[in-house]
Amino acid sequence: MSGVDSMVEFYVYENMQLLEQLEEILLGGQSDDGGLESEQIEEIFRVMHTIKGASAMMGYESLMHITHSIEDVFDEIRKGRELSYDKWEEVIDVTLAITDFLKEEINNVQEGLFPEASIDELHERVIKLLKEEEATEQNLEINFPGEKAAEINTVKLEKIDGHTQYHAKALFEEGCGMESIRALGLMVSIEGLCSSLKTIPEDLNSDCDKEIIENGFDLYLSTEKERSEIEKCIEETMFLQSYDLVEIKDEEQPQASSNTENVIAEVAITSEDVHEEILEKNQEVVNDEVNKINEALNKEKSSELKETTKKTDSSKKEAKSQNNQAHSNKNSYLTVNISKVDMLMNLVGEIVTTESMVEKQSQLENFDRDMFEKQARRLHQLTTELQDVVMSIRMVPISSTFTKMQRVVRDMCKKTGKHVDLVLVGEQTEVDKTILENISDPLMHMIRNSMDHGIEMPEDRIAKSKPEKGTITLEAKNTGGDVVIVIKDDGKGLNKEVLAKKAIEKGITNKSLDEISDKEAYNFILAPGFSTKEAVTEFSGRGVGMDVVHTNIRKLRGSINIDSEEGKGTMIIIRIPLTLAIVDGMKVQIGDEIYIIPSLNIKEVFRQGSYEIVQNPNGEEHSIIRGNCYEIKRLSNLLGIESEKSDEGIMILVESEMGNVCIIVDRIIGQQHVVIKPIPTLLTQFENVQSHMSGCSILEDGSISLIFDVNAIISR
Repeated sequence: MSGVDSMVEFYVYENMQLLEQLEEILLGGQSDDGGLESEQIEEIFRVMHTIKGASAMMGYESLMHITHSIEDVFDEIRKGRELSYDKWEEVIDVTLAITDFLKEEINNVQEGLFPEASIDELHERVIKLLKEEEATEQNLEINFPGEKAAEINTVKLEKIDGHTQYHAKALFEEGCGMESIRALGLMVSIEGLCSSLKTIPEDLNSDCDKEIIENGFDLYLSTEKERSEIEKCIEETMFLQSYDLVEIKDEEQPQASSNTENVIAEVAITSEDVHEEILEKNQEVVNDEVNKINEALNKEKSSELKETTKKTDSSKKEAKSQNNQAHSNKNSYLTVNISKVDMLMNLVGEIVTTESMVEKQSQLENFDRDMFEKQARRLHQLTTELQDVVMSIRMVPISSTFTKMQRVVRDMCKKTGKHVDLVLVGEQTEVDKTILENISDPLMHMIRNSMDHGIEMPEDRIAKSKPEKGTITLEAKNTGGDVVIVIKDDGKGLNKEVLAKKAIEKGITNKSLDEISDKEAYNFILAPGFSTKEAVTEFSGRGVGMDVVHTNIRKLRGSINIDSEEGKGTMIIIRIPLTLAIVDGMKVQIGDEIYIIPSLNIKEVFRQGSYEIVQNPNGEEHSIIRGNCYEIKRLSNLLGIESEKSDEGIMILVESEMGNVCIIVDRIIGQQHVVIKPIPTLLTQFENVQSHMSGCSILEDGSISLIFDVNAIISR
């Protein structure tokens, strides 16, 4: 990978993380008065400042400009600007809108595109945020005339005890190009050293290249840092021809009138004076010969810059043509705790040592079987520990996904007029990163459903003696090898009769109303095309949503259970394996082949002769277990293979959110952890493999064993 590609990848990774962090602060940090704590304001300012600097470095002007504008807003707030509750809401709304814009543009960057979307609308919203309060500002002013005596420019600086004020003028090399961007880069690098900083031109977002070429770039700053630090920062600027740094003395600053709270420093410095001062200094150290050399160097660097620009344009075109490859590398980074990496390195070292000991034992003439088995057990133990550490590296907190749901609730409250609190429980629960990436959309669908279908309007809740504000609880917890996610609301709940009638009407079930149980009725909402909404809205009514949720959860080898009480609320329980890479399975034999059934789906196992089979008039087989009737499915018949035991076999009761069935296999071989692999392309051409299998695994003898999809078996 080229250096440019590496920079783009790191830019995307770092800034997407920063935006997730920013959204979490904005949505979770508001106090009762709608505001944010000073630490949170500082953190938001830091995030925007970092994104601005990175975008400036990459040449993404639109992203740099919009982050700079909202950074200015939070800079005013952190300096003590008081905001009302409504104004805080407006600030957070605009910041979230900018966050969405940045995410979309950074995703475009990841696809190999250049961010070109207009920022005009967002920029206008930012400008209006604090516009009406600008008249109340009371900052220190430094006044100086421009090139014409009649034109007076005003620079506002805050005077702080112990801080020194400087005026710096930077001149860029002739023909370097993009002077406003270079000026912005200088401003970004130096402002971290300043308590106050103002520039001329003031608006570097505008087309001010010509002004900087003619008059140079002026910075007025107040700092407690040493002069040498300021000089070093300026000197590191690329394509800098020369600069001048002048300290603004107190005696040069006339006192302001008594009605101003702060001391006002006014220094009259004309552009002509500055140019003369620079000229005198240059004449002392530069002779005609050096000027000729500099002119030659400038021309050479100018030609190099043009060549670099051509290469950059070529790289952009090449990036666009490779957007598919960029898409395939999406989310290729993972933040890992260094202690886990240290543990991994130690384990690998121990495994290497133990492996050599095992090999040495097998080659000795006086072979010690006990010692060999001891070392083999130790090797197995280390391998298990290695597996656990590697899996833990992939585990990340679910908090980032939960925070996104706060945004969903906030936005829907504004659009629907409902008042809802989202309560997060167990957000530090860790899950595999792959699962985290795939659970976000299903959770969003369910939260939107709870908001739209479940939670009532405030006046309806009051009429039912409920609190005006509804509550949705989103909870995550670990149970054994699974993560359980619970979505619970205190809304109107599900009406079994309405659901059942709708399912009968749409032909989803052939059962009568009396034959449908509560659980079956609730599960109808998972069926494709099912909706009880009479009218289509932007949130629901099209019959898509929960069936998409069901499909995505099945892909994660998970299950959904729905429970509800009419008038009191609904609870949806999602159970997903902690990782998609390894599953605890039971090896079974059907005919001559060995298959794997996930242990998660196995409820009970019955030996031969310990169960009875009955047939209904249609020839379907069932078994009565503790008063419950379960359908029997012979896997040999489903797969179309000959069974060793056509009459009897071992019966296994399996379960999922689709229901429970009994399956019959020839025999059980045993349990083991298996690593899940994709089904080989050669096997996917067989319909039975596509219909009933979720993956495969390589057994200890090197053979391939297919893994059953229990949901698919039950639904057929």
